[in-house]
Amino acid sequence: MYQVLFDRLRQARVNWQNEEELRIGWIKEFSQALNIEMQAERQRQDSSYNNVIIEFKSPGLFHGKKSSSAFIQAMNERLQPYILRKALHEGISPEDYIGIATDGDHICFARISNNKIIYGDLLTFSLASVTMVGTALQDSFRRAITVTNLVDDFGVSSSIGIQLMQTLADALSLSICQSEHNKIKMIFEEWRTLFGQVADLTQAQRVQIGKVIQFQLSPAFPQDLVIPGSLFIIHTYNSLIIKLLAAEVVSAHGLSNRDVFSQTIATYSDNMLLHELNEQIEKGFLFDSAGIKGFIEEAIFSWYIDTCELPEYKATILTLIRGILIKISFYRTDTLTEMRTRDVLKGFYQNLVPDALRKSLGEFYTPDWLVEFTLNKLESPQWLTDRILDPTCGSGSFLLGAIRRIRSYAVTVGIKDEDLIGILTENVWGFDLNPLAVQTSRVNYLIAIADLLQSSPGKVIELPILLADAIYSPARQPNHENEVVTYTIGSEVANLEIVIPAELAFDRQRLDRIFILMSEMVNNDSAYTKVKEKLVLAGLINQEESVHWDEPLCDTYNQILELHKRNWNGIWFRIVRNFFWSITAGSFQIVVGNPPWVRWSNLPELYRNRIKPTCKQYEIFSSTPHHGGNELDVSGMITYTVADKWLAQEGQLAFVITQAHFQTPSSEGFRSFSINEIDRLIPISVDDFKALKPFQAANKTAVAHFRKKQYLEPNYPVPYDVWNAKIGQPKLIPSNISLEEVEARIHSVHLEAVPVNGLRSPWSILPPGRFQALNKIMGISTWVRGRKGVTTDLNGVYFVRIINQNETSGLVQIETRPEAGKKDIGVAQKFWIEPHMLYPLIKGAGDFSECNLSIEEELFAIIPNLGVNKKDCDEAELMLDTIAIRTKDYFRSNEQLLRSRSTWKRYLKDKPYYSIYNVGEYAFSPYKVIWAEQSSRFKAAVVTGENVPLIGNRPFVPDHKVFYVACWNSNEAYYLCGLLNSNIVKEYVESHVVSINVGNIFKHMNLLEFDQENQDHLALARLVEEAHRCSSEELLIKIRDTADRILIPN
Repeated sequence: MYQVLFDRLRQARVNWQNEEELRIGWIKEFSQALNIEMQAERQRQDSSYNNVIIEFKSPGLFHGKKSSSAFIQAMNERLQPYILRKALHEGISPEDYIGIATDGDHICFARISNNKIIYGDLLTFSLASVTMVGTALQDSFRRAITVTNLVDDFGVSSSIGIQLMQTLADALSLSICQSEHNKIKMIFEEWRTLFGQVADLTQAQRVQIGKVIQFQLSPAFPQDLVIPGSLFIIHTYNSLIIKLLAAEVVSAHGLSNRDVFSQTIATYSDNMLLHELNEQIEKGFLFDSAGIKGFIEEAIFSWYIDTCELPEYKATILTLIRGILIKISFYRTDTLTEMRTRDVLKGFYQNLVPDALRKSLGEFYTPDWLVEFTLNKLESPQWLTDRILDPTCGSGSFLLGAIRRIRSYAVTVGIKDEDLIGILTENVWGFDLNPLAVQTSRVNYLIAIADLLQSSPGKVIELPILLADAIYSPARQPNHENEVVTYTIGSEVANLEIVIPAELAFDRQRLDRIFILMSEMVNNDSAYTKVKEKLVLAGLINQEESVHWDEPLCDTYNQILELHKRNWNGIWFRIVRNFFWSITAGSFQIVVGNPPWVRWSNLPELYRNRIKPTCKQYEIFSSTPHHGGNELDVSGMITYTVADKWLAQEGQLAFVITQAHFQTPSSEGFRSFSINEIDRLIPISVDDFKALKPFQAANKTAVAHFRKKQYLEPNYPVPYDVWNAKIGQPKLIPSNISLEEVEARIHSVHLEAVPVNGLRSPWSILPPGRFQALNKIMGISTWVRGRKGVTTDLNGVYFVRIINQNETSGLVQIETRPEAGKKDIGVAQKFWIEPHMLYPLIKGAGDFSECNLSIEEELFAIIPNLGVNKKDCDEAELMLDTIAIRTKDYFRSNEQLLRSRSTWKRYLKDKPYYSIYNVGEYAFSPYKVIWAEQSSRFKAAVVTGENVPLIGNRPFVPDHKVFYVACWNSNEAYYLCGLLNSNIVKEYVESHVVSINVGNIFKHMNLLEFDQENQDHLALARLVEEAHRCSSEELLIKIRDTADRILIPN
């Protein structure tokens, strides 16, 4: 459209002799092309359309100069007074209007700020400048930077977004599918290793993500890299948008060497535009000129510049970037009210990345109201002196919240803008391991203080948002011959072992200068001897240091030089610089944030291996093998590492974390609250939001507040507030409402938290004073043991239906169940097998209720081995070789699937491939008291046996989702079932276990042992047995009351 419009204007303009002909020509062509009706001259303006005012001058009258009298008249005497009058008349802010002045040869855009006209460069008549005019007329007004506007213009469904991301996807596909090394392949591989690992996704999630992403990688692209590759494209695109927004912000505030940025470079030739993008944006020269050092540090997402070296993509990419620049040029980057009150860039990112993909990354971006709630938990913060760190800052929401509070307080005490900038940049810090998060947070930080910089001309700052790892940071190696700081980084290809002399590592300014020089020398293929000479000549190290530091500096340099020779370079010194910056950050009185919620087992193996020694030193892994490090949530590790490395003594830490840390077995180490032999992390309070949904993707949210102390142990009970929705209000809390609005929808119940059995045990959460009342049943059981049901890891093969039987052959026909479990076992199949290994199955919570068995579907478990020792396995093998040959054939037909089971590979590798776990004599007891591992309400029942076709009665065997106590005495079983269903036990169990992980309740509960001579015990057993035959609510109430009296006599 704009190409046709430009061609028509270019053809017509040669005949225009005066202002009138130019005006008529423009109005005609733009009206027809855009299908709009522009107003002709009236009230001393040449033409207008909605909030766009155009002033025309005779062709060539500007003479290409803003100093010409015609240009000055157009701006000061025509556009400025008219816009101000029209704004007053229509009740619209004058800042919303777009002013345009043209003499046909040049075009200039203008805006009003503080009732004065501000104008940009004179743009030559070109396709780009004509497109800008058309865009202004279509948009009608200057757009505020809001989530809605950004999503409309640049979001996942925007035309320009889809086209640019698809072009980048095509270029990435081409580079990755090449056999030889190339820079783009290197950047992607290192990004994937360092920052872009996606946690395990199911096939359904992958399909869901694929439907949302509106671009496609090549079919030849490695399938295991499609999701990371898609995320890389999205991050690159997002990074470009926010960097261009930041460039417009510094220009609009008069901070840089450009009055306007986007409008000007959009009119440049392809080569010049590419040069400006590389120099001013990616190398950060524009921001350097604004006094903001190191603003663009990541070298990862600049690869679109390298893509433009490929002729098949250059023109398309630059044309699309021009379109972005034109759109951005009409945003109100001089007025940033909404961006200072809420995190707009967070909302934009959430639109770009599918929910399922963000969830796999643990990216639950914190709603602004929850940020405010968390900051409110801090006790007497000293906003002008306390140093504040968000160690996983994401888009910077917590930092923005802190900056707002500091600025508000500064106004009340009269702090000057220039002094306030110093306070903020010294005190408000953020770390993140994701380069996009770092750049986004830096842009948000810039927006939050841009007006302060505007009123402090000449001020030079560096925004303290670091590309750094909250868990794994550079550390001293005191046993080294020369004291050094080491850090391992990069993929298996790079695998850099960075070694820096400790004295240098803690001298950030000098280290930065050395890295800059080394980077230049690497690009020149210089040997380290030349580098050392230059370091000495430049005064960066002295002769003595050049000798003592020779080994670590030479080793570090040579590693990167070797990568350079393999075309695997260009990013390392910039990345390492940020990681080493974190060790000089100092301590902070306040640490806040929302660390990622990712399970240990979902972390990349390379990264797991690197951070495991760090995590082990805090003894944070569970001591229980079945609930060990592979179940631990990363947010728990970050809590400890950050408290140790950066939280000051007596400092406060307030985190949004998963509530599971306080009650699940896998977080046992977290609950020690012991950082080291001296330091403790004392819990002050917890706010539990798991009954609500502050995030659409998470439902176990808690806000935990701690203080760092020396030697002291936690003081229990800990205040624990449980939040619920008020009557009539939904559980899902909209992310865009204020804290005040949220508080009108929810209410809290004040409870107390106490460990049930020692400092590392799960917390029991009860009303004040109630813990003491339940003390009699606390402890470790001395007479019964809870057990987990059988674990097969392939339920569709082991838990089957019996659909037929043949008494003559002595065989039963079974049918597999493909719908059971996540693993694909193919379509349902039917087999004739011997019944010798079949047992009736209790599948899950749906098969029973309180004192009642109600099987949902009759299923049978194939139990080949009756235990896991050698004797049991030998007996199973003998049976399969003699009387269960058809069953052996059945196993053999599924052998590949059976050998891929994780439990068999982990615990039964020396046993036959069909062996199952969690079996023993106890699994075949005649009576079992059962309860579900996952259930919203705790309930127990007794199961005995059921008929197996051609075999007779056999005891029920529970699945691993059901826990049980094996009993050989019916009275004992029914008595225990009665106690478990008592009001007291239910209250206690539900107070300290989570509904998705009830587990072995007897680790923390010791009930009164069954006494065959005690008439109360026998009476309870008879009532429970009766309830199993014919239950009623009246009888269940009687059972609960009787059991309560036995447990806690009046």
